[in-house]
Amino acid sequence: MLSQFADLTAAAPRRAALTAGAVVAALALTACGSSGDSSDKGHSGKPGDAKADAGAKELAAGQPSPEEQELESDKKKGNFVVTGQKVVMGKPESLQGGSDAAKFAGKTVAFAYLKAKLADGDSPMKPPMMTTDIGTLVEGNGPGTPLLTIGTLPGTPDDCQGQDYSKPWQKGEERTICRPFVVPQGKKVTHITYRRGFYKEPLKWVLPK
Repeated sequence: MLSQFADLTAAAPRRAALTAGAVVAALALTACGSSGDSSDKGHSGKPGDAKADAGAKELAAGQPSPEEQELESDKKKGNFVVTGQKVVMGKPESLQGGSDAAKFAGKTVAFAYLKAKLADGDSPMKPPMMTTDIGTLVEGNGPGTPLLTIGTLPGTPDDCQGQDYSKPWQKGEERTICRPFVVPQGKKVTHITYRRGFYKEPLKWVLPK
């Protein structure tokens, strides 16, 4: 059954779920390609930041965020540098199994990669909710739809499997996070985005044409 979901991968000791004909849920993204709810929990954005951030420029894929992102988890705060890296396309047949297959007609899967580094702050710290802040944009500036499944989706890249979201972060540590999105077949994924709270525009990385 298709339903909305809350991303729990960063809060529970489980593998990144991506799998074959076992689509559990998909959640439509909010405006600007952001994901998750519209609250500002875990981010340091302030109302006054909106005006100053209005002209935020796009970044090239592989370019680190110009400022550190402050995230909080279990009463500890850490400053992370995030970098949108790449998108790897999956296979249309990945969405054809199960009772919800008809709802994914004309769709395929795109795996978005974001690198994160704990540059400063409390360490070790419990992983903050970071996966839900990753988003994608496709041609026409429409958002991709984040996908949660159980198992391993056919066509999932080897480096997008078995991610441990429960392991504490150490200062200076760098990890790559991979998240699957449902996108229209035949449309190119143009950007990876990262939500910075309610008051700031998301960071946007332009993918190679």
